[in-house]
Amino acid sequence: MDTTLTIEKIENCLAKKPWDLVNQVLYDLCTNYFKHDTAEKILAKTLLIGRAYAAAIERRKNKSGINDNFYIYTVVPMFKNSRLDTILADLKNKQLSADTLPDIINTHFYLTKRLFEITELDKRSFSSKYLHFHLPDLFFIYDSRAVTAMRQFVKRLPKHFKALADKEAVDKQYSNFVYKCFYLRQKIFEQYQILLTPRQLDNLLIETANNKMTVIKV
Repeated sequence: MDTTLTIEKIENCLAKKPWDLVNQVLYDLCTNYFKHDTAEKILAKTLLIGRAYAAAIERRKNKSGINDNFYIYTVVPMFKNSRLDTILADLKNKQLSADTLPDIINTHFYLTKRLFEITELDKRSFSSKYLHFHLPDLFFIYDSRAVTAMRQFVKRLPKHFKALADKEAVDKQYSNFVYKCFYLRQKIFEQYQILLTPRQLDNLLIETANNKMTVIKV
């Protein structure tokens, strides 16, 4: 683990952020409308999460027709006919642990596969963010900035974690990222006795990425 991971950085990721209200609105939306049994719920959640987090579903390989129709006639039926509600219900009362990581990774893979069917693109980032807002204590948020920042703290996984990350037939990039997040979270707890939530860990990674970008620009 990077020795520059100071207590100041950890405390900063625990502090209130200007984006907290935006995120809370999305958390409340997914808590109050957890299931995918109506078009209204699906449209609200996919549109608001996707666009707020720069990962909109309507970005697809072979775009044809207007976005409104794509959401109503393609996205809504896909979610309605999926097993996502059953899968999330099974996960809802579980805690983040080494034992639950395979279930978390498999759920993410399931959603990315279903989204690939309608977009022909790997919606790895959207899937992680969408699932995070439904079960924020389980799902780590994946995007390019978080992945880049993670390299500063965890360059390589220990062998036993690497073996687990490569074990399942899943999205290898997300699987590897999740195990790195879990490993980093453990190391921070061992060093500072602070157990970060996935959101707080994301704060740490995004702050690290943004600071690096600022230094480069200067």
